[in-house]
Amino acid sequence: MKEEIDSKKITIPEPSFGSDLTNIILDLEKLRTKQLGGDVPPYIFFQLKNIFQILETLGSARIEGNNTTLSEYVEKLIDSHSADESDDEIKNLENAIKFIEDNTDEQTVFNRAYISEIHKIITKDLTPPPNGEGSKYPGELRRHGVSIKKSGHTPPEYFILPEYFEKFIEFINEEYKAQYQLLMVAIAHHRFEYIHPFDNGNGRMGRLLNYAFLIKLGFKVKQGRLINPSSVFYTNRDQYYDMLSHADSLEAKDLLSWCEYFLRGLKNEIEKIDHLLKKEYVQKEILLPTLKIALEREHITKQEFEILSYLVKKDDMAMKSEELSVFGIKDSKKKSYVMNKLKDKKMIAPVNDGGRIYTVRFLNNYLLRGIMQVLKDNGFVSDFLNSN
Repeated sequence: MKEEIDSKKITIPEPSFGSDLTNIILDLEKLRTKQLGGDVPPYIFFQLKNIFQILETLGSARIEGNNTTLSEYVEKLIDSHSADESDDEIKNLENAIKFIEDNTDEQTVFNRAYISEIHKIITKDLTPPPNGEGSKYPGELRRHGVSIKKSGHTPPEYFILPEYFEKFIEFINEEYKAQYQLLMVAIAHHRFEYIHPFDNGNGRMGRLLNYAFLIKLGFKVKQGRLINPSSVFYTNRDQYYDMLSHADSLEAKDLLSWCEYFLRGLKNEIEKIDHLLKKEYVQKEILLPTLKIALEREHITKQEFEILSYLVKKDDMAMKSEELSVFGIKDSKKKSYVMNKLKDKKMIAPVNDGGRIYTVRFLNNYLLRGIMQVLKDNGFVSDFLNSN
């Protein structure tokens, strides 16, 4: 006779030795302890990180049904006056990520207040359901029954929800041996969606909590190892829902399949980002092609292209105004004029506040479209972000 599963109890199933899942965990453990290596200057890498944060945030919102495409969102970023509620949803996700990065370290306790604050941030000023992505009770547990789209599972009734939620809080704060910590993150994501504690935003919340858990586990997220692992899910939204749904059985084999899916995606994400720590790759495959696209589309002039290309090819990817002599600009006033024009267009910025050494800046009207295209061409951007 099959033993009945206690749906309140959260356990980590034991993977078999030598399984693909165990091998993935071992690989991720190597990445956790691996020193951040690479020769990309930090002022370049963290600009790329900011762009990836935009991509990941948009991907997370689109999983939930936000229809903004990447190309549309890029245009809205460029035209700062154009905004609607779908943009507010994405901006809220960015603010939630900042909250997590500012308030999470390896000693953090994930209590009810911490989780509630994230929920308040992601639903701020959004229309409550059923017409929007906000909440009737920001930061509070839902007060009614809910259903989960693309799932046959019915979450716990609201009157017993507090007990389920407390069990979840206990689970994520328990001290685990190293070999179980990543499994905890995978199981926690499924279980959060399983209990669906809020009236809206549970998908967004679950993916943000992944990020927080990984920071606590020491994955050097804030130093650039990882962005936000939403892309584990948005590359194939249907598979994500299918894998979650299978795990709703709470059977060990289905939970282990979910863990393998989740952690394999996480491993791929971390390895992908490691490319962006290699200077030669970033120069040849990302930044120089971005400048060529901007020139071809006449977003920048030939002179601007030559100066920015020179800057990007340099070992430190930075330059002083005096170096404009390379381009035949000898007069100091002319040099100041050219540099000020680049600064006004936000195509360059000082490496240090108030400094006189400048690096390329690509979050601007002239280069942003190009870099998004290059990232897509290099497999960093899923077609899902531009599908209608």
